[in-house]
Amino acid sequence: MLSNLERWVSTFDFCFKPTHAAAPDIPITDILTKLGNLVRQGDAVRTYNGGTRAVRLSQFAYNPGDTEATILLQLSDKNGSDPVFGELDTGNLRVEPKLVGEGIAVSSHIIITTTPVATTADHYKTLVESVPGISKSIIEPFLNALLRQAFESDEFINPATRAKCKLRPKLEIISHGSQTLLDALRGGKIHNVKLVSTKKIGGLDKTPYTELTERVVKLKVVKQPSTAHKKRLLEILRKRGNREGFQKVSISFTKDGKQSSLDLDRDEDSATKLFTKSEKVILAGGIHQCESVIHAVLEQKMKDLL
Repeated sequence: MLSNLERWVSTFDFCFKPTHAAAPDIPITDILTKLGNLVRQGDAVRTYNGGTRAVRLSQFAYNPGDTEATILLQLSDKNGSDPVFGELDTGNLRVEPKLVGEGIAVSSHIIITTTPVATTADHYKTLVESVPGISKSIIEPFLNALLRQAFESDEFINPATRAKCKLRPKLEIISHGSQTLLDALRGGKIHNVKLVSTKKIGGLDKTPYTELTERVVKLKVVKQPSTAHKKRLLEILRKRGNREGFQKVSISFTKDGKQSSLDLDRDEDSATKLFTKSEKVILAGGIHQCESVIHAVLEQKMKDLL
């Protein structure tokens, strides 16, 4: 569950490229200004899953000339479990049911820089508040849907054909891989390891049904290896997985109070495979699961990390 006194912040590159190969570059200032206009008009929202889930940009802070833009993204889900509160002394539970039309809500702060990353023309360093339910797979298609709407009327003349074509940016979110698996495990406590093998029977090209079978071997870590021995342990498990036909090693661990799991494919090296850089931010004054406005302290601390 989310702590109200801290947040984890992950680092990405937001890459904006025109959808048409012949299109001119689209300035980040134009992209941010048009997204901001959608927010002010109340149009920066999309519904999914038959109208049971809504994703929206609830607040957007950017003015031409700013070095960063701050976005508050909110997700509400009618199918989310009702919150349950437990009395610490007695263990008695109280369920707080959702009202008609409500969904469980979470929010994530996103800060995009307006200066391209060195050696690139269209990559912009971006920090994202890590919140369960709001992931890259949610953010990327949602923002791309908004960009299609924001640039609906924009066109350019194709220099090769002289025809009018749509001028529209497309977002690709790229992880900042600055931590190897061993770096992520350093100072952490490994709880268990799983060797996983999956096999698909049939195929969509042969039959309308596909059966997925999974074989899992779970190993509980009863004695913590030293930092020096963690690499050896992972190599032993990876080689065993290779030998016995497993495709993936999954490691569950805790570090700095955060529980995580990382996957290592059968041919990947734990010393070189990179994972998304994440940093912890302490918020002594507290933060809600879902904020209605940009949290000023978190915003400043995220900007400091840039």
